[in-house]
Amino acid sequence: MTSLKVIAFDADDTLWHTEHLFQDIQVRLVEILENYAPAEQVRDRLHATEVSNIKLFGYGAKGFTLSMIETAIDISRGKVTASDIHEIVMLGKGLLDAPMNLIDGCVDVLEELKVEYRLLLITKGDVLDQRNKIEKSGLEHMFERTLVVQEKDTETYRALFLEYDMDPQTLAMVGNSMRSDILPILELGGMGIYIPYQVTASFEIVEEDVSHDQFHQLGHISELPEFLKRQ
Repeated sequence: MTSLKVIAFDADDTLWHTEHLFQDIQVRLVEILENYAPAEQVRDRLHATEVSNIKLFGYGAKGFTLSMIETAIDISRGKVTASDIHEIVMLGKGLLDAPMNLIDGCVDVLEELKVEYRLLLITKGDVLDQRNKIEKSGLEHMFERTLVVQEKDTETYRALFLEYDMDPQTLAMVGNSMRSDILPILELGGMGIYIPYQVTASFEIVEEDVSHDQFHQLGHISELPEFLKRQ
């Protein structure tokens, strides 16, 4: 691989904690709907609804909230109360207002790496939601560019790298999603550095082992600078 020049970072659950908030709200949704269906059925219906709605709503708190409302109406066959719907809406609003909790050590890592590399932030989801997170994080000044896209797939990455005159073979992508952060970059000839998070959104899970010369897995973001020094 050509010498690394660019390090791109995912945002949610790579630089700051996010998915646990969605998981906690799903627990509450199960409680709200416990009189209509068992927990597994509620979770399965929510997942199917989210996947179906991605093409309309994209990723993020707003689409998640709408999918929860739709799930509640479907599961209850229209019997869910206005009070319960209101609580679901307020849960969704809480996601948008949630405090920003950075991953331990990420600031020090970015400070160290920006001396030697061009740093990018590439995240997907609702633009207003993601921009709000970026602003609250206080990390934007660390990056040459912060980019919000609707999907993180091979074609999206290819277009971004072409637009900003970046050779994928000189780039490493750091993230917690095999589907969105790692596999597309490997396909383009870049390096994928996978740092698993404690929980993963259901639509990001990939049920396959990855065997690739440019695939690497770390236990924590704090290991990244030392890893890069060995490349």
